[in-house]
Amino acid sequence: MSLIYLQLLSKLVQDGWKNENYSSGWSAVSKDNRVLLFLTYLPKQPIPPLPLDAKLQRAEVFLFCPQGLNAQDLDQDVLRNIQSWFIDLQTGYVFPYPPNPKQKTWDWLVSYFNTNDSSSSSNIDSSMEEVKNSTSYSKKYLPYITFSLTAINLIVFIIMTLAGGTTSEKILILFGAKVNELILEGQVWRFFTSMFIHIGFFHLAFNLYALWMLGSFCEERFGRKRFLLIYLFTGITGSIFSFLFTDALSAGASGAIFGLLGALVPYAWKKPQLWKSGLGKNLIVIIIINLGLGLIQPGIDIYAHLGGLICGLAFGFLFP
Repeated sequence: MSLIYLQLLSKLVQDGWKNENYSSGWSAVSKDNRVLLFLTYLPKQPIPPLPLDAKLQRAEVFLFCPQGLNAQDLDQDVLRNIQSWFIDLQTGYVFPYPPNPKQKTWDWLVSYFNTNDSSSSSNIDSSMEEVKNSTSYSKKYLPYITFSLTAINLIVFIIMTLAGGTTSEKILILFGAKVNELILEGQVWRFFTSMFIHIGFFHLAFNLYALWMLGSFCEERFGRKRFLLIYLFTGITGSIFSFLFTDALSAGASGAIFGLLGALVPYAWKKPQLWKSGLGKNLIVIIIINLGLGLIQPGIDIYAHLGGLICGLAFGFLFP
């Protein structure tokens, strides 16, 4: 049984929680008709049935994994319909199952280690320090760059609509869409401006939704400066690929969005706790599906997607 496990139970008991131990290996603390269950879990080992009385109360389960964790370990029939927390003590990361981005219970539990008692805090396992760090970064973070990029795209779209419509070829050219002939005449700035122009409402809505979902996630993990650098460079690279491989007029943030997707794949690959959670594999599936749609759907600039994706992958592999 890990030191973290014992310290946590001790602190909960000191705070008025009633402690119970079961022959099946489960430990539990209960208070005010609420129960928290704890177990040391080894990969590929069966999880013993939950104590029967635990199912009659508001229960949450915490599994400490001293030998690490694999993605397939998360889906356990025994824990069906019960919020569970797998704590990977090798990496110091926590995997809620089913996914629970708010992490309120775990954040509250970690707070038991925020103590000024030097006699107890000096004994906290280093893995617990990593867990505390990994679960406390997202509460107050505001993705200002994502907000700003979203606002710029919206403002440009509104101005273009008032000027004559975002599907008008004349308006698109006027505002800086990618037009090969004009770029060859020296208007290279179109590689940049075309990133902020969208052709019709659905084009805008799809890209801004993707930007909102991906952007906040990437900005928090890459940092604001690096996130903006990836977004702009991959967007420009997407425009350059479009210029090189197709003569069609094109515009949109898709190259930059594929760039963010591309950068996330090596980011997840370099962090075992994320790859184990399935993030990296899910990203690959999303990329394949969207590239496939680009091949079969008319009007989609697949070359801009590929350019942004390749540049994003390069960023992810080259930079820590």
